[in-house]
Amino acid sequence: MTKKLNGTLVSNILYEELKQYLSTKKTLPQIVDISIDDDLASNLYVKRKEKTITQKTNIKFSHMNLKNITKEHLLEKIDTLNKDKEVTGIMIQLPLPSYLQKSEREILDKIDSKKDIDGLTTNQIGNLTVNNDSLISCTAQGIITLLKAYDISLEGKTVAIINRNNRIGLPLANLLLQNNATPIITHSKTKDLKTITKTCDMVIVALNKQEFIKKDYIKEAAIVIDVGVHKNKEGKTVGDIDFDEVSQITSYITPPTGSIGPMTICMLAYNATKAIYGKEIDNLLEQAIKKAKQAIRDL
Repeated sequence: MTKKLNGTLVSNILYEELKQYLSTKKTLPQIVDISIDDDLASNLYVKRKEKTITQKTNIKFSHMNLKNITKEHLLEKIDTLNKDKEVTGIMIQLPLPSYLQKSEREILDKIDSKKDIDGLTTNQIGNLTVNNDSLISCTAQGIITLLKAYDISLEGKTVAIINRNNRIGLPLANLLLQNNATPIITHSKTKDLKTITKTCDMVIVALNKQEFIKKDYIKEAAIVIDVGVHKNKEGKTVGDIDFDEVSQITSYITPPTGSIGPMTICMLAYNATKAIYGKEIDNLLEQAIKKAKQAIRDL
């Protein structure tokens, strides 16, 4: 019988450890989250991040909504935040509006890499690639942390990643390699995708196509991680996989809600703290993962 990976359960345990740690510190992280359009879904997500992080950790969080801003003005805003000693973490909601997308790399790299809590500057991506200490993409780190909490070994596993961007696919591939897995990066242009995924021990899907992956893409007893979030015609939250169908044959699977989303937000809180307190937060995270493992065993 397939087991559901509960990101809400794990993240709550991780938050408890982080909140306790921060209660001993005089300086709390302060996050500024920048969005550059009036997208309802994006703004709701920002509000959810703010509510979750502030309530569960006491980290300071503010949202800067800059509608119709020019690239030059945006770069000036980022530079001001870089120089503000009170601000310890800066992030920008992606994707950018169409008129700024060609400048995405320039805009992201304007963020002081020490404040880059999304792990998207060239400097932080490069550090991860060569296995230096880094602030890691929150979704990628959240997936690996969730797997660790469920004591799922990655060593020797072949993992298909259906995504190739800097937020998910590429950092995930590096993290999987560091954990002795064999990642295969696929994407929308990959030929015979089903042939590849059907041979893999694990499939991580971030394709942004509603319920695209059916059970004939997945081998028996594989582990399936779904990053996609959609609303279907009935208003129900679904993912990139057909959960009802795929869950019939998997060993572990993430449900459409309460899994990768909570883990991503939780890793943002850890990154914001690491931006101030450094590598000791890695040790704190490992300690919290051990507690999550025990809680899962006790269920």
